[in-house]
Amino acid sequence: MKEKVALRNQQFNQYVNEKNNAQLSELYTEDALIFPPKQPAVQGKEKISDFFGAVFNQGINKGDFSTNEIRIEGNFAYETGNYFLFAGEGQLVAQGHYMYVWKYVDGEWYIHQDIWND
Repeated sequence: MKEKVALRNQQFNQYVNEKNNAQLSELYTEDALIFPPKQPAVQGKEKISDFFGAVFNQGINKGDFSTNEIRIEGNFAYETGNYFLFAGEGQLVAQGHYMYVWKYVDGEWYIHQDIWND
């Protein structure tokens, strides 16, 4: 199961680096919640797609997300890690820690809750 979550993380990195907010939002459950720093929470795939689209429009063009730990308990997994976000020609614009709550739905892992700091 950890391998499936790791594969989903590879997809997350890929979609961030492609600036593909539509595909990125597909990694989330229908009723997912994200908690961006210093901003209101965002709920649902469509609004999450819009949120990431706005992030990419602000110049973010590369992300590096690395997992520290994944713990699976039934149909939920808990992941912690570190991230770096870049704009322009590799300029570091944000870094911090994140925590995902993954949910196993219909044979696949989806991010159900996502919180990060900077």
